[in-house]
Amino acid sequence: MTGVIIQVITLILFLFFFEFFLVQAYNMIFRGYAPFLATKSVALRRLLSELKIKEGAKVYELGAGRAGFLRMLRKQYPKLELIGVEYSFFPWLIGRLQSAVGKGSIKFVRANILKVNLSDADVVYCYLNVSTMNKLEEKLGHEMRDGTQVVSYQFPLPSKEAEKVIDLGEEGKMFFYRY
Repeated sequence: MTGVIIQVITLILFLFFFEFFLVQAYNMIFRGYAPFLATKSVALRRLLSELKIKEGAKVYELGAGRAGFLRMLRKQYPKLELIGVEYSFFPWLIGRLQSAVGKGSIKFVRANILKVNLSDADVVYCYLNVSTMNKLEEKLGHEMRDGTQVVSYQFPLPSKEAEKVIDLGEEGKMFFYRY
C-alpha cells in the first residue's frame, strides 16, 4: 500500500512540474514573456546598496516570480509597501507561499505587468527580457510620476537613457532610471 501511495505522489509531482515547464515554454515562445529566472543574490545585494528608498515608499517588482528582490528589501526596510506582480500561476503561487512563511507583508498580484497601474509607484524593479522591456518602456513613460526610480536587471529600456549603469562583471548589468 505504501508503494502505491509513493507512486501516486511521484506521479502528481511529475505532472505538476511538467505542466509548469510546459506553460513556461509556451509563454516564452508564443507570448514573448520572460522566463522564470531569479535575480542572483550578489546582484540583489548590490542593488540594495545603491537604492535610496524613503520609508513608506511603494515598491513594485514586475515579473516577481518568487519575489526575491521584495523579500530581501523587506528585511532592510520593513515599513515599505511591497507589491509583486506575476502573471504565471506557479511562480505567483510559490511567491505567495514563501511570503506567507516569511511575514506575509508582500502583496502579490496575479496580472499582466502591462495592464497593472503603476502610477503610484516610488520604485519599480524588473528582470524581464528584450521584448517585454520594449513594451514596458511606453507604459512607464505614461504612468511614472516625477522622481520614480526604475531599475532593470540585464535588459535596458530601449530608448531611455539610464541615469546609472552598474556593471557586475559576469553577473550582468543593472540599469537605473529616474522619471
